[in-house]
Amino acid sequence: MSDRNIDPALLNDPTRQYGYVPSVSMGVIFLVIFALSGLLHVGQTIYSRRYWWTTLMWVGNLLEILGWAGRLWAHWAPLSFDAYVMQICCLIIGPTFFSAALYWAGGVIINNVARDNSWLSGNWFKTVFIIADVVSLVIQAIGGGMAGSAVGTTNEAQMRNGSDIMLAGIVVQLAVMVFYTGYMVVWYWKSRPEVAAQGRKIQIMLGGLLAASIGIIVRGCYRTPELEEGFDGWIAQQQIWMLFDAIPIAFATFVINLIHPHWFMVFDRPAPAYVHEGGSETTMVPNGGLASKTTPAEKGQPQTQSV
Repeated sequence: MSDRNIDPALLNDPTRQYGYVPSVSMGVIFLVIFALSGLLHVGQTIYSRRYWWTTLMWVGNLLEILGWAGRLWAHWAPLSFDAYVMQICCLIIGPTFFSAALYWAGGVIINNVARDNSWLSGNWFKTVFIIADVVSLVIQAIGGGMAGSAVGTTNEAQMRNGSDIMLAGIVVQLAVMVFYTGYMVVWYWKSRPEVAAQGRKIQIMLGGLLAASIGIIVRGCYRTPELEEGFDGWIAQQQIWMLFDAIPIAFATFVINLIHPHWFMVFDRPAPAYVHEGGSETTMVPNGGLASKTTPAEKGQPQTQSV
């Protein structure tokens, strides 16, 4: 990046991009934490052979790893434009992949437990929430590119505009996650008998999804005022506040490591039959695709499905 637009008074100031020099210890700690969780998610994805939505978890971890690697790099190169853009974009965007995984899990559970108690079918649930998540991702990416390219320059208007666009994306993501959490709580309340009939594991899975969702909401509650102030604001320039980004997201990803869908998203009885557009009657079995309307009990097999 050319230095011609950088304020000469700030040209050699090592704190001009962050307001501080990023901590090496914080960078190492969270790099290791997200690397560990990410490796666990990769292993769990391969073991469970759920290659679609569980992949979202380790992709989110990969972005967190890159983000914290960027901050660790910035400890030794605090004026590096590339390190700054790498860490801000990856850490802002990464949690959208965790959100998408939670939305997908919610849709699968609704579809298999009590779809009649949901305003949206399981498939529409996944579609609506994931589209909203993608919209927030695109908005944040656009804002991150604008703001990152203006860091350390005299182009304050571009930095402010980029920050505001990122703020809009974070607000969309936060609002959608809050709505998702509220939706799932209401659905659970209406579906308590059906959930109880499915057994203890699915109840633990729902608790894990709620805990992970709260972690992402807490992180959004930090990022919203940070971006509202802008990158030159008090919150953004106090390194300690980064813990409110790192800890809630680390909590969310490890919750799903521990309460993994392969072991806990288990249905003790088949979902009620429904009719596809083609007219064939089937039940939803995420692990093996669509099963015939013959139930396991009719075959003399245990009535357990896993996702």
